[in-house]
Amino acid sequence: MTFYEHARSLASRFWLAILLLGITGVSAARPMETRPMNPDRTGAQLDSLFVSTEGSPRETTSGACVAFRKAFELSSVPTSATFNLFADARYVLWINGRYCSRGPARFEPSGPEYDPIPVAQYLKRGKNQIAILVIGRVSNGKTRWRPLGMTANLMVGNRSLIQTDSTWRWSEATRYRKVLVDWANLYDVVDARAEDGDWTNPEYDDSRWKPAVRVAPNPALLTVTTRVDWQEDARLDVKPIGGSWWGPLSRRRTPLLRETKVEPAWTSLLPVTLRAGEKATFRFAHLVLATTGFEADAEEGSEIRFSYLPQTSYICKGGTQSFVTTDSHAIFEGSIEVIRGRVTFKKIEFSERLYPFAMVGSFRSSDPLLDRLWKTCVRGLEVTSEDAYVDCTDRERVEWMDTDPPAFDVTRVAMAGPPINGKPTYSDPRLLESMLRRTALTLQPEGWVKAHTCSDRFDIHAKMEDRACDWVEGARRYVESTGQTKVVREIWPAMVRQMDYFLSHKTKRGLVLGREWTVWGNPVGYQTCEGTTLNAFVCRALFDAASLGRKIGENKGALRFEAAAKELSNTINKVLWDEDAGTYFAGFYDLDIAKAAPDYRPLKLQVTNGLIEPTRHAALFMLDQGVVPADRIARTTAYLMSHPPHENDIMQYYYFWKQCYRLDTPDADLQVLDMMRREWKDMAESPFEATFEGLHSWGSQAHGYGMFPAYFLSSYVLGVRREGNGLLIEPRLADLTHASGVVATEFGPVDVEWKLGKSGGSFKLTIPRGTKAILRLPAGQATLTGELSARFRKHGRWLEISLKEGLSEGTWR
Repeated sequence: MTFYEHARSLASRFWLAILLLGITGVSAARPMETRPMNPDRTGAQLDSLFVSTEGSPRETTSGACVAFRKAFELSSVPTSATFNLFADARYVLWINGRYCSRGPARFEPSGPEYDPIPVAQYLKRGKNQIAILVIGRVSNGKTRWRPLGMTANLMVGNRSLIQTDSTWRWSEATRYRKVLVDWANLYDVVDARAEDGDWTNPEYDDSRWKPAVRVAPNPALLTVTTRVDWQEDARLDVKPIGGSWWGPLSRRRTPLLRETKVEPAWTSLLPVTLRAGEKATFRFAHLVLATTGFEADAEEGSEIRFSYLPQTSYICKGGTQSFVTTDSHAIFEGSIEVIRGRVTFKKIEFSERLYPFAMVGSFRSSDPLLDRLWKTCVRGLEVTSEDAYVDCTDRERVEWMDTDPPAFDVTRVAMAGPPINGKPTYSDPRLLESMLRRTALTLQPEGWVKAHTCSDRFDIHAKMEDRACDWVEGARRYVESTGQTKVVREIWPAMVRQMDYFLSHKTKRGLVLGREWTVWGNPVGYQTCEGTTLNAFVCRALFDAASLGRKIGENKGALRFEAAAKELSNTINKVLWDEDAGTYFAGFYDLDIAKAAPDYRPLKLQVTNGLIEPTRHAALFMLDQGVVPADRIARTTAYLMSHPPHENDIMQYYYFWKQCYRLDTPDADLQVLDMMRREWKDMAESPFEATFEGLHSWGSQAHGYGMFPAYFLSSYVLGVRREGNGLLIEPRLADLTHASGVVATEFGPVDVEWKLGKSGGSFKLTIPRGTKAILRLPAGQATLTGELSARFRKHGRWLEISLKEGLSEGTWR
């Protein structure tokens, strides 16, 4: 089975499950607005410059493709020029016949962002031509249905040379006839015969094209029929925001994606001539997320199909032509086939479009399997990082609140991003920051934020209570990593509404009533009850909200949430503690309430006097969320360790390994590595070089859930992790005889090397300039040698010493 066939099979099963559960409905629920997203002067200008096609705000055609052109003169070429551009839903930009960029970043309609594209290199003296393909009126997992629209200006310094207005011209007579969608992708329906020439070329005559029209400032309510997935049509109400289709524009906060040519292995050398029934096949060294393009000569009416793009089709005009897909796609192997006619392919190119991470981390050890696993996990992060952390590359490409953890964990130990104000950006936080912002913009009138952004999907997976708590935790983790609070100020109103939503759902017992979810495999999952895991998450979120409120001066709200958190913690520990079992009941269950929920399903656990029998999840998340009192931690941990995860449900291991490392014992350290070796072996050896949604090839084969071993290998095995305003370096090598590598941190990369032998060991490490660090080595070793030996102090099972910046090395025996 090819990669794409596998992905399609997964997707079909996924949507079939949704249909069987009766949850494919689309709601017209309107998001609430948060605080303004700080539109700048350019954004304010662009807000007034939206143009479209004649009458398009009331058109209902889905997947429209429209070309816009604008000619202008330059007396000289500027050394720097920026083309600011936003289009709904997607654009592809050419200047003077040369491809420049595509975008924009995914967005909620109330918080769109324009792309500042550097274009000086594409400009020339004399006549210049801008050509833009705009794809509009689409709805899937990363776009929301709005009218087709575009706004742009060309800036040189503080001067606007051109801007969108009626002097721009448009046409629908392009090779791109329309786009079709599934949940993850846009597919092109192309007929090159529709064009009377190459409209991206500066010499093309667009005199017969129509003038662009300004988008009406006060649009009427639009009701459309739109294809929200590839199986079912749905009615969808699309409403304006404060008199406009889009909220205030602001400058893009994440870098433009990096486009890199990637070469597969071909069965046929190019150029190659294919006739009807013939194909050229290829295979990449690993999974890529790439656009497809070609240059070809063809007979009129020849037809091309792409095995890995089932809804994309191309009908050729006679003669020379070129094409590039409007979207990138997950590709591992496939073929390009001529269905009829004859086509000579001169060039076939794939261009991978990913977030511009630089991999600065590395991991090498005495276990080749762990080395391969680290690389696979980090590549898994790369291929699921676009304009957002997405859940998976092969099936959804959706931004969910629980893409972190683990995506930001792996980013922190492995990656740097493009510089900000000329300074390196290690452990780049910008994708996490954008997720926090976009999630806030999904706030619903009832007071809850959606579990995923930038889509019109409202079903059982739109509202996921515990993942709203992941969002709050993500805000805390962002502040801990960066020290910056601006985004917290912006999302604070939405956070207050979400916390109040939880508090308004407290029962007479003082527990929060909601739907349990909390990681795949939870035996209380989908039950509406007073669940222990949900209450643990809410309790932690209240504490986190209180901490964040204090940091931004919202002291009244902070005090209120802290008091509510303490009260909820006391109630959980009073009502849900099982003294006999030494752990926690899984929740309080009222069958009548559970049955009244629209997604009710029978509970398979025993319920006694309303209390659900203890589960691993209850113990695991009470510990993880820090809600277990000190005098109960040992017993709860003992219960958890006697009930380790063994199912396919992968994210349990992320939380379980954190508890293993908190035990701080050699046996627990080894247990983590043994689980990696046993359960992640097939991921480490996957030809896709990406991690899975579940263990042993279950689910998506390029999913973020499986990537977290890289975080633990860097943070705990190499032992470098942030603690407060400095670094803690504490290696947990278990049965490894050596381990070395680089760990990215917010302070800069840390190079470490550990060697262990029968008679002792050695270390060498480099601390970034201006950074404080604590080094811990196993206290079980006899003595330390060298100048550092006299300065060590005992700390539990460790010998501890403060280190200065620069190189430190030593030995022990």
